Amino acid sequence: MSNNRRLISSILEIVIGAALIVGVKAAGGDSVWLGMGGALFGVGIVYLVQALRYRTDDSFREKVDIEAGDERNNFIRLRAWAWAGTGFVILGGVLTVVFLILGRQEISTLIGCGVSLMVLFYWLSFLILRKKY
Repeated sequence: MSNNRRLISSILEIVIGAALIVGVKAAGGDSVWLGMGGALFGVGIVYLVQALRYRTDDSFREKVDIEAGDERNNFIRLRAWAWAGTGFVILGGVLTVVFLILGRQEISTLIGCGVSLMVLFYWLSFLILRKKY
């Protein structure tokens, strides 16, 4: 993502986060929305500081550009996604069975559907990438 886009999106995140916080406080809404607004506001602040630092600090810009284009980092990033996906499917499968044994049909079904969706995404991605490469 270009620095200008990052700058604009971080400002948008701050505005949306602040709006959620103010809206929840004014309407007396659910604390989930308050937490989501606070998290979005915080993430926007962090990304705004990084975008401004990228613009002003040449050594930071060089470091970020090298990390973004480094093949080793890309390989590690892809392997981490593969491990996370595999761990999600295995843990989800185990939890589906555990909740089924505990008699929690709704939770078991929800987790099972999540695992099934993940496997479907994997299968479709595999078919697309096999044709592409």
